[in-house]
Amino acid sequence: MPNSKPIWLISYDVSCVKRLRKIHKICSSEGWALQKSVYLFCINKAERLSLCAQLNDILNEKEDRLLCIPFLPNEGSFHNGKSEKWLLIHSDPRLEGYIF
Repeated sequence: MPNSKPIWLISYDVSCVKRLRKIHKICSSEGWALQKSVYLFCINKAERLSLCAQLNDILNEKEDRLLCIPFLPNEGSFHNGKSEKWLLIHSDPRLEGYIF
């Protein structure tokens, strides 16, 4: 059965090591890492708003950046790079039902 929650891509650029560790800990525990500061989250609107509020509370608006966009694989999203570097088969239950 496909997952009914949308997938969100969340990325951050944090200048302070202390804030960076806090953001990384939250994203690593709740998201699926694509790169060092790029994560996929399978979350509904309320979960996304809560997560972004939690991350925004840590960030410094003048020094840091947070990007949160919907990831729509059916709309032509793609990965460009050597295929062996991309995780196409996963065992993350949060992404159960999604096909990449």
